Amino acid sequence: MATRLGAWRRLRQWMHAPQQALQERFRTLKRVLGPSAHGRALGLDRCPSLQAFRELPVTSWEDTAPWVQRVAAGEPGVMSTEPIELVEPTGGSSGGTKWIPYTARLRREFDLAVGAWMVDLHRHRPALFGTRHYWSVSRAVKRLQHTEGGLPIGLQSDSAYFDPVTRWLLAAMMVVPDHVAHAPSLEAWRERTLLRLLEADDLGLISVWSPTFLQRLLHQADDVPLSPAAAARRARFRDTGQLMDLWPRLSVLSAWADGFAARPFAALAGTFPGAQPKGLLATEGVVSIPLWGKEGSVVCLTHLVELRTASGEAFWPHEVALGARYQPMLTTGGGLIRYALPDEVEVVGFTGRLPRIRLVGRLDKGSDLVGEKLTPAFVRSKLVDHPGFAMLVPRTDHYVLVSDRPWSAEVLDAGLCRAHHYAYARELDQLRPARVVVLQDAWSRWEQAVEAAHLVLGDQKPSALETRPAIANALLDGAPKP
Repeated sequence: MATRLGAWRRLRQWMHAPQQALQERFRTLKRVLGPSAHGRALGLDRCPSLQAFRELPVTSWEDTAPWVQRVAAGEPGVMSTEPIELVEPTGGSSGGTKWIPYTARLRREFDLAVGAWMVDLHRHRPALFGTRHYWSVSRAVKRLQHTEGGLPIGLQSDSAYFDPVTRWLLAAMMVVPDHVAHAPSLEAWRERTLLRLLEADDLGLISVWSPTFLQRLLHQADDVPLSPAAAARRARFRDTGQLMDLWPRLSVLSAWADGFAARPFAALAGTFPGAQPKGLLATEGVVSIPLWGKEGSVVCLTHLVELRTASGEAFWPHEVALGARYQPMLTTGGGLIRYALPDEVEVVGFTGRLPRIRLVGRLDKGSDLVGEKLTPAFVRSKLVDHPGFAMLVPRTDHYVLVSDRPWSAEVLDAGLCRAHHYAYARELDQLRPARVVVLQDAWSRWEQAVEAAHLVLGDQKPSALETRPAIANALLDGAPKP
């Protein structure tokens, strides 16, 4: 914590003087990104001021991909004047893999954001001191080790975001070591993770991606051989279902709380007072970090952050309006410039002059087989009462709800017909009625499909509408026919 106090102080400064922080970030990023080939093409090298910066083109993955290809081929100076250390894979909306260039500067930007979050947590939850942590270690997916130009593909471990001293300290603090990520299978990974978790009587913090991840992990706890003390804790937990009976020093559980995860997180928070929603953190960069006891997560200025309306008007974080919705845009030390993330956020409050936001949903996962224009947010609204796994996938001429428990196909189709274009397509017989397939192993199927697509499980946020063909096909492989 002593090594991260500087990060916390900087966050406090940003809250009270965001414009000064943005000016400093602009000058730094212009210096390292402007002279690059990408920076020159977008005009960053000739940009005279922060105000003029907003006149530069907004970029998407489609705009950025050709530059990344040149980086992957080994060409220097393409997206930054600083060396590209590696490319980190993340999932694309169409099922392909995107490679995000990483520099030492970008890793420091991540480190700064996480450091500020950790200090805030320890200030408000001092019981964390003297405990160990579990940060969900993403299982390493088999993939190519280097690009054609020799750049490593993927960070060696989740702790590789940090500097060497911090990594050494984290290794002593973590209940589950990094090498567990290299287990040969998903089953072996779970077993090794559970063994270390259940034996840890000093676990103070759990950070996982989905609130249901821990629940499903603990369903397999009965099969793990344990010491007498750990077995006794497991027996108490089996009787009560209370996490504190399993880990008496547990103080904080951090997990997604928006979109698809909202319902299970609410259930978790109802039984464990130390539940905290995560901020918005993507492979591309950090948009926001949580503050203890505050609704939403505060926008973090480790990168140059803009928020854009649906009409295309861009605002600096301190200029946005309460209750309004925006699309985040990042300019980062890794070489992304005015890069529009495919997310929609809503402003729910302010801390100082910085907004606190919540994730509404993704903007790039709609489905449009015949003009019906279904979106994840709309589909999620029709499944709000579903207590388990429920994921709608498009087929050639109809939709299928993959569920882990029975659900009415008639109710589903009637709900989807509340979307004007879907109802019209049904009236014209362009779409057949939606159907439901009940699969007890639906969660496991989705996880295995993500891994088979060479994506990191912890980087994937389950959506109520799955449009990636490879994952949708894997979910329904061998399922009962209508």
